[in-house]
Amino acid sequence: MRTERMVLFAAALAGCATGSTTGKRVTTIEMEPMKIEVVRGSEGQKIEAFDAATLFEQAGDALNKQEWAEAARGYDRLVKDFPDSRYELAARYNAGLALEGLKDWTGAAARYRGLVEKHPESRDALDALFRMGGCWAEAGNWAASAETFAQVLAHKDLSLGDRVEAMGRRGLAQYNMKDTVAAEHTFRDALKYYKDNEEVERLDSDFFLALCHYYLAEISHDQFRAVAVRLPEKQMKRDLEDKAQLLLVAQERYVNVARVRNPAWATAAGYQMATLYKEFYDALMQAPVPPELSPEAKAVYVEELRKAIEPLLRKAIHAHELTQQVAERNGIDNEWVRKSSEQMEQLRALLAPPEKRPPVEKATEPPAKANEPEKAAPPPTPNHDDYHPRVIL
Repeated sequence: MRTERMVLFAAALAGCATGSTTGKRVTTIEMEPMKIEVVRGSEGQKIEAFDAATLFEQAGDALNKQEWAEAARGYDRLVKDFPDSRYELAARYNAGLALEGLKDWTGAAARYRGLVEKHPESRDALDALFRMGGCWAEAGNWAASAETFAQVLAHKDLSLGDRVEAMGRRGLAQYNMKDTVAAEHTFRDALKYYKDNEEVERLDSDFFLALCHYYLAEISHDQFRAVAVRLPEKQMKRDLEDKAQLLLVAQERYVNVARVRNPAWATAAGYQMATLYKEFYDALMQAPVPPELSPEAKAVYVEELRKAIEPLLRKAIHAHELTQQVAERNGIDNEWVRKSSEQMEQLRALLAPPEKRPPVEKATEPPAKANEPEKAAPPPTPNHDDYHPRVIL
């Protein structure tokens, strides 16, 4: 994850000394431009004089107090009234931070874009690109986010962590654009780049490494869900074989997430692995029953099927138990952990004696498409400042 840093600006005055023909020393004071305005108020007209340094200081004070709107107005005013000031670059950046505080992601992205366009060669332009891509993601504009991180990846001097983060976040944008082919390619490239360079440079955070593994698993999980189980019996057998193969692929990829040992992502992967087993159990229990069976034979068929696939429920419970253990060891209390605890109890109820079990809903006809359950929780993300940690104050 990118390293936080702070940029502090010196005082507005800079002095230099020159000589003179009389031998006396003359000091020249260079000052920031000042603006004078006549302001009309309830008490009549008054004259206000201000410079860029004063505006920057006042806006910075508002930013530190989390008075986001006041800070944004101050920084924007500085950029408008003093476009050539030494404070202009930082004011653009900090205006973006203030608008992020207001959750005005589009407005924040516009401030960062202005910085990148006016100062493309500055070291702050790369920071602004990272934050701009994050803002577009927060706004749900995944196409703009993907394009922004493509710009980041065009930089040749990225650290290992920067490049893995940018590739992971570009892959995330592609995934959310439903371009799973491009997303899988991007995630795989990120993991390969890390593997090729892990002995050369240390990765400061494994967050985005785990993200890449997680979404590779999600791609396979989505493919698993998309396989419908249909009659006739020959077709149903093929469908179940395809579904089982995709389950194994997704399972291995969720295990790869856990191997990274990032606790937040490990809990998400554990929950999803348990869900994977439960979804396969549901697919088998809800698969169409051969129509030639009598009602009595159908009841026997369903009960025998349930007994045969009961190990899937036990696997799901075990995955939830491991998730809870990871959470307890690392002090994790997120939505995934809470959902995992709830679903573990529901699964145990399915293993109860027949008279205490919840009823099983049977599909009356083959579904036109696979049911895709709503996500129980979003993937783990740090708060916005941690997720986009570059800051100028």
